[in-house]
Amino acid sequence: MDGFSAAPGVIDTAPAGDVLNCLQPILDGKAVAVWGGDAEGCREALCTAAGIRRAPRRRWTKGEVLICLDPGRAAEFCRLPITAAALAAGDLVVALSDMPRLPEAPEAAHAARYACRLVRGAIVQDSRFPRSRVLTAQRPVTAPAPDLHILMWSSEPLPALASGLYECNGPGEVSVLGAGPEMGPDRVERPVAGAVALANRLLKVEDRTLELRREIRALKARLAERGGAGPAAASHLDAAAARHSWPLVETPGRDPAALGLYDRRPDDAAILAAQAGLEFMEAHGLLGQAPDFGRAVGTLNAMPRALRLEAEAPDVSIVIPIYGQLPYTLNCLHSLFMHRSRYSAEIIVIDDCSPDRSTEEHVPRIAGVCFHRQGRNGGFIQSCNTGGALAKGRYVLMLNNDTRVVDEWLDELIDGFSLFPRAGLVGSKMLYPDGSLQEAGGIVWRDGGAWNYGRNDDPNDPRYCFARQVDYISGCSVVLRKDVWDELGGFDPHYAPAYAEDVDLCQRVISRGLEVWFQPRSRVVHYEGRTSGTSTSGGVKAYQVTNLRKLFLRWRDRFENFRRNAEAPYLERERHVRKRILFIDAVTPTPDQDAGSAQIVMAQRCAQAVGYKVCFAPEDNWLFDPRYTPRMQREGVECFYAPFDVGLDNYLGRYGSLFDIVMVYRVNVLHKALPAIRRLAPQALVLFHVSDLHYLRQQRQARLDGDTAALQAAENLKVLEFDMVRESDCTITHSTVEAEILAQEVPEAPVTVWPLMSEVAGTTTPFEARRDICFLGGYRHPPNVDAVFFFVREVLPLIHAERPEIRFIIAGANPTAELLQLASDRIIVTGMVDDLADVFDRSRVFACPLRAGAGAKGKVMSALSYGLPVVSTAIGVEGAGLEADRHVVVADTPEALAAALLRVYDDRLLWQALSDAGQDLVREQFSLAMGKRQLSEAIEKGYRKRLGLLDA
Repeated sequence: MDGFSAAPGVIDTAPAGDVLNCLQPILDGKAVAVWGGDAEGCREALCTAAGIRRAPRRRWTKGEVLICLDPGRAAEFCRLPITAAALAAGDLVVALSDMPRLPEAPEAAHAARYACRLVRGAIVQDSRFPRSRVLTAQRPVTAPAPDLHILMWSSEPLPALASGLYECNGPGEVSVLGAGPEMGPDRVERPVAGAVALANRLLKVEDRTLELRREIRALKARLAERGGAGPAAASHLDAAAARHSWPLVETPGRDPAALGLYDRRPDDAAILAAQAGLEFMEAHGLLGQAPDFGRAVGTLNAMPRALRLEAEAPDVSIVIPIYGQLPYTLNCLHSLFMHRSRYSAEIIVIDDCSPDRSTEEHVPRIAGVCFHRQGRNGGFIQSCNTGGALAKGRYVLMLNNDTRVVDEWLDELIDGFSLFPRAGLVGSKMLYPDGSLQEAGGIVWRDGGAWNYGRNDDPNDPRYCFARQVDYISGCSVVLRKDVWDELGGFDPHYAPAYAEDVDLCQRVISRGLEVWFQPRSRVVHYEGRTSGTSTSGGVKAYQVTNLRKLFLRWRDRFENFRRNAEAPYLERERHVRKRILFIDAVTPTPDQDAGSAQIVMAQRCAQAVGYKVCFAPEDNWLFDPRYTPRMQREGVECFYAPFDVGLDNYLGRYGSLFDIVMVYRVNVLHKALPAIRRLAPQALVLFHVSDLHYLRQQRQARLDGDTAALQAAENLKVLEFDMVRESDCTITHSTVEAEILAQEVPEAPVTVWPLMSEVAGTTTPFEARRDICFLGGYRHPPNVDAVFFFVREVLPLIHAERPEIRFIIAGANPTAELLQLASDRIIVTGMVDDLADVFDRSRVFACPLRAGAGAKGKVMSALSYGLPVVSTAIGVEGAGLEADRHVVVADTPEALAAALLRVYDDRLLWQALSDAGQDLVREQFSLAMGKRQLSEAIEKGYRKRLGLLDA
């Protein structure tokens, strides 16, 4: 039919199997008995059921759900003794039928019929379905199929079907709908293109949801096999190596931009790098019997250098020791020349007298490479130390020649020294070309044995994807400050010619009071063993066994504090950790899009600063977000996501015993999460961060809109919100006003005021170089949308009456279609801005015309931190500790707002005073140091409540 085309391949089952999808909530965790159909054949559709068996004709087991899958035998099914027995036992009976009416079941006190009447090209509305449910044919059919009905009976109240949608094939023509008393042609709407597109997208989401449910069930099964484990037992934390679906590996050449939401993985970029390396080597025959080295060198010399190469004063000296294996050296250099970085570099290649002449012949011809050939073969350690002595950079980076670097490799390595101020050495994550993990940092055991943590496992597992302190990093890709390298004397020749020198170097770094950090966002593809092989029975690799013995003798006093070999690697990988905190929010924070997310990220930093290892779980969607999840991981936050962890019960069942604190954001998230936390992490304090009092925000908006139904909903939410305050160990709010409300309404509950945090951005742009008035917000938040329209309709015309040249800048993520329509030569809608300075340093005044909302406002603190004066309504600055006419100017009516904005806009002395006062306030009272104090206060109050010592 016109206007409708279904996404191919989403549904590929029989109609009955399709309809079973909507029964998932009813059957989740239940035993199912199937009559009149293939019990085995419906296992996939009923993947969340606890068990499926073929039902006998007479005998019945109480507690099962009885289903008839054969529509043609539904009438016979109604008359069976087993059906009567099931109803008499109080169990649920379900039949799929091609008839709208079946014989009545006298034992049933409740009954319902759902018509699965689906038509190609039509969206069907039926009073028996919720208005939100969309039914649509998923693919064209060549012949009409009978209507299919779901009939349910029970002596108990009936459960609800799945909300949203389910799908099956149906009759082919719209005219068929005229038959039947319940539904006529007036109940059918021809679909518009947008509705059809939405339906198809929803079907894809539903299909993916079913896949995730199957994975949840598999995860639960694996957990059940391991058995329970308390805090003293760590074996349940160390899952065996496993590979989940990795679409980019399974479909080589697939466009990464076309991946679905749940198909993206943290190390997709490594797969692309490995593919690029294979293409480069194959293009020049480097893997064959007759490699064309000359043409490969020509390709390298013709390449534009993405990496900024400097010979005299580079930021980083990249030292590459080589011994033969020219194809891999060329591949490594190819990746370096393609690599983009904020840092400049020099590339030093040290040839340890390669046995073939090709290296000496071709590498010196490559532009931009400093080539040095040793006088004699001295081994890997001597080559590295020679390169370190030649290095001119502020950092010395050792890189194996059998590697290919991945996007962000260099930036993430060097940034590690600013992220972790005590870092003495930072190292990369190493992957094999097939995508399997070689190493995510190293573990040293009591006997001196050394492990590549995660070897051969899935590198995308959350366990391997966050920065952490480690015992050592293999010398394949490590960087030190040049002064530290020189002070240590590089690798110790005691381990010549090679092996264990990297572990020893890390121990010497640690002995000087510095730290060794694994940075998983810096990645290399490692073609291990191309120079020295992989066997320890002979050749250079044989020194590995001897040198590990030397290592043990030197460091045994330190190693005796470590666990025995292979004991609890999950805990030993981060033996520095003494206490843990779990942050839970609905979704992953997006700190460049909304102030609440920025506060979560800064709260995580505060927790780290007071000694906690930080974990994060997005309770609502368990989604790895390739833009935002890595931002937390690179700072040392362990983030959890599908397909590795799905569902809070499953997650806490495995890790709950580890946590000392659980901090949950927002009332709706805590309401869902609290039972699981209390059951599976009973030892953990629960801190409830309200973000803002949701009921108060909704109440104000409802009063503004005159919406009595919304006002009642706000009252209901108030009851729930206060219940969560009572049940948590301590509640956190940004606002002194909200703290006063809670003190009156829930006086028995401990509350901590944790003001908004901000880092002073400062400004160098003077008053005279600025123009315009700006506003910043996330426009999925209704109060921000209301504020903009209020300003444009009631305040801006008053300003333009006196100063028509002033523009209003509407900045921030997700502007609505209505907001975009406001755009003109005097109203600029920017959308999300990557750098706030682009807006704040050009604007003269920040307007905050909020009329609804709750909590302290991050947008105001951001403007102050950039030295941008703020004119706001009282709601916009309530509870934030700001003093009117000193830090901000406050006005509420359109006339007062317009006058205040023009006064600040035109008075240079007033503008400067407000700018300076705002920056000083942020620096003195809203820093991360304040955040650490308030977090510690909340934890103290939580323990006092737990111990019954609130008044002590």
